[in-house]
Amino acid sequence: MEYALYVHIPFCIKKCHYCDFVSFPGMEDMQEDYVAALLAEMALYRGRDLRTVYLGGGTPTCMDPVFISRILEGIGRYFGTSRCVEVSIEANPGTLSDEMLDCLKKTGINRLSIGLQSWNPDELKVLGRVHNRADFIESYRRARKKGFDNINIDLIFGIPGQTMESWAKTLESIAGLRPEHISCYSLKIEEGTAFHRMLSEGVIQKPDPDLDRDMYHFAVDYLCHRGYERYEISNFAKKGRECVHNLAYWDNRPYTGIGVAAHSYGNGVRRWNTADIHRYCSMLKKGLPPVEGTETLSASEEMFETIFLKLRTRWGIDFKEFEERFGKDLRTLYGGQLEGLEKDGFVETDGRGFWLTPRGIDLSNRVFVQFLI
Repeated sequence: MEYALYVHIPFCIKKCHYCDFVSFPGMEDMQEDYVAALLAEMALYRGRDLRTVYLGGGTPTCMDPVFISRILEGIGRYFGTSRCVEVSIEANPGTLSDEMLDCLKKTGINRLSIGLQSWNPDELKVLGRVHNRADFIESYRRARKKGFDNINIDLIFGIPGQTMESWAKTLESIAGLRPEHISCYSLKIEEGTAFHRMLSEGVIQKPDPDLDRDMYHFAVDYLCHRGYERYEISNFAKKGRECVHNLAYWDNRPYTGIGVAAHSYGNGVRRWNTADIHRYCSMLKKGLPPVEGTETLSASEEMFETIFLKLRTRWGIDFKEFEERFGKDLRTLYGGQLEGLEKDGFVETDGRGFWLTPRGIDLSNRVFVQFLI
């Protein structure tokens, strides 16, 4: 069995206003201890064969390059990597120095995911980003010069104060750089974030849902005309440049999570690590797994999760593949639901499978709930 490996790096320069990920600015002094803990946790899963590796955060590239090297060396030591096809790292503009890029190249990173979020300087300030547009351009050009030929750019729409014109400018500017992959995420204001507090205090207004949908539809049309294919609700790629790691999630295949607050899934069991970085390091120093909790999924829960995850992709559900995996005919289980969803224009089918229509994507939660047993 091949796994997707996720390694969580919780360090960052500054917490952005929308961020609800487990990340810790100003804790650089913990990096060495944390990397030692990561290696100790890797040893607990030694021998697993990997198809992909993804270093996320936080901002992994805000670490000292020597620690990135240790992490990648540890992955090579503890896991089977001979069939690993993709090794990604998240980076923010301004953290991709020549030294860092040389380190990433040397350690086998072959895909960069750069968090720009917006081309507009005012919107970057609203989001609480520490970089500016010039930082991004310099980082992108430097990465290209170093030979990185698989780059994703993250963008956000629905930003407070954002207009359709500024969103169009962001898309035009990024598509003009011709990255292999572009992710477009609708802003969600989560509890515990600076944006949530600012919303409750009336400092910002809740994003307009109609404008949000208009921005999404514009992005789909624009990027598709620029040679990108929407292969997942929020993700667009040049042909053959889909994110292989994330496809494992959307296919509901096994993955191993290493690091504070990381999640893992396999054989019907989900587990997650403690979100307390001090507890995480302490437990691994004692040789204890840093697991905070586990959950065993029922067969129906696994089927439901597989359906709603795969429906996020352009390929949707293949009836034969579903039956081979679960031993059940999806059309027998959900025949009435499928008929109703097709009649209402939420899904399309060719007899071999089904997928969401544009209307189904806009109202996807209404579709997914039909498959809850």
